[in-house]
Amino acid sequence: MKKRWMTGVAWALAVGLVTSGMAGCSKNKESPGATEQPISQEPVELTIVTNAGHTEESFNMRFGDSLRKKFPNYTIKFIPNSVISFADLAATNTMVDIVYAAILDFGRGPIQYGMAYDMTDLAKKMNIDLGRIGVDWFGGLSPMWGGKLYGLPISIETLTLFYNRDLFDKFGFPYPKDGLTWEDVFELNARLTRVDGNTHYAGLAIAATQHFSLNSLSLPYVDPKTEKSTLSQQENLWKRLYETIAVRPVAAPGYRDKVLALNRLPNESDFLKQEVAMFAGLVHSPLSYKEMANINWDMVTYPTYPEAPNTGAQANLLLFGVTNMSKHKEQAMEVVKYLYSDEFQKITSADGNVPVVINDATKAVFAQNTYYKDRNVKSVFLQKMATLSARTVYDPDVSAVYRNRLNDLAKGTIDLNTMMRQTEEEVNKLIATKKSQ
Repeated sequence: MKKRWMTGVAWALAVGLVTSGMAGCSKNKESPGATEQPISQEPVELTIVTNAGHTEESFNMRFGDSLRKKFPNYTIKFIPNSVISFADLAATNTMVDIVYAAILDFGRGPIQYGMAYDMTDLAKKMNIDLGRIGVDWFGGLSPMWGGKLYGLPISIETLTLFYNRDLFDKFGFPYPKDGLTWEDVFELNARLTRVDGNTHYAGLAIAATQHFSLNSLSLPYVDPKTEKSTLSQQENLWKRLYETIAVRPVAAPGYRDKVLALNRLPNESDFLKQEVAMFAGLVHSPLSYKEMANINWDMVTYPTYPEAPNTGAQANLLLFGVTNMSKHKEQAMEVVKYLYSDEFQKITSADGNVPVVINDATKAVFAQNTYYKDRNVKSVFLQKMATLSARTVYDPDVSAVYRNRLNDLAKGTIDLNTMMRQTEEEVNKLIATKKSQ
């Protein structure tokens, strides 16, 4: 299962797609192809699938309605994951033209089931300027993709810090401000963790999965060269991540009692119940959790580490790719190109999705179609996003192992060094198993 690995810049040079500003700084100009006419006026049917949990209604709201309006001659068909799995798609040879998924799901979906198609030549033919992508992503995906272009980023998901204004008011503390460090957050957590009446409040909850996969220190799960865990290789930085989620918060008086009562770390559900004052989670959370509309919340920049000042979390990319089975690859690529255009990027940004083309126009309209447009939404763009860490084909399998012992660490039933050693052993054993299959 060895994969050819190149740096992001080397790969981009190889396929001839380098433009100025490629490495994480999009050009602040409109795409010349945003209003081009379709390649073909002939009617075609294009089937789109995902292994995300999107319903047909949510697909239409986010993508389908815009695509059908832009391409009236194309019949856009969507098959939800609830209807047919990727394994069944491959087994039944169901015709699929376009697949989309976030990074890990792209690996366990189209790549795992042999549906991915190298779009390098199509991108060159259709003059798609990858230099407009606003994050540094090439080098991160190259180990998993073997230097090929299997997908084009359409939008970004990243992390921010939400806070409950009512709880800050209740306990008499000023609201957080942009530019907080993790040390600042730990101090606030200590002040806000308390029992009041019959409610046990925690100052902080962190989205565990994304805390690791989108970490602002750009730590990869697996070294693409050695194909082993990076825990020993980057021990001090990994300790930072583990301490942030399961050691430093627990140092606040009463926080471990909350963990023991829940039998888990506080998470977004406790923030939604208004029992947590701050939640470090996905920017998309207000769209994902309708209950947030009932909370008096606001947001500030993601907390920073001294090793990465003024650097937020990584970007989880929503990737759209043409499949190798499509009989209408050019038309499918045309659809993907439109999603990458300034026209659509402004549409999706206004709906509260972080655009992958980050320029004055897309930033100005961010979240303006949402109920929270007057809150501190501009904070999403105040930090640079961390460079995408190297991703490998093993990530979908090993990512959960890095979180398996978090509760034990927070409860104090295992020490950090022992936990990291056991985790590394389990990760390396799992990789060896995968390689032998």
